[in-house]
Amino acid sequence: METPTIRLKDALDLLDGPAPVAVQWVKCDRRRKTGGDFGKLPAARIGRGTRQAAAELRAPRAGEESAADRASVAADGLVPVPKDPAHWRNATRNLVDTRTGALVKIHIYLLTHVAGRKVYI
Repeated sequence: METPTIRLKDALDLLDGPAPVAVQWVKCDRRRKTGGDFGKLPAARIGRGTRQAAAELRAPRAGEESAADRASVAADGLVPVPKDPAHWRNATRNLVDTRTGALVKIHIYLLTHVAGRKVYI
């Protein structure tokens, strides 16, 4: 018996829904030159911004001199700037393990199975 399949778009819609689903993907880290293993989460869904992104510091630009900016300026004159993860441009998503609350960033084209169904593009 063959494994049922699901399109990537439908798999992302399923992950974006309210009910957590089982997910499997291929791990790949080009920076560390590791990968090929499978990652699994038995109950996951797309994250809703629960991770506190590290903010880089930069000098304030012209026009950013609001009261909130002045209040948040560090002692060296730099303001925190939240990082933009650019999930759509990079084809990544944050998955939340609903059992533990841990966040895992995955590349959507490396998804292999969602809800027990094989993902195809």
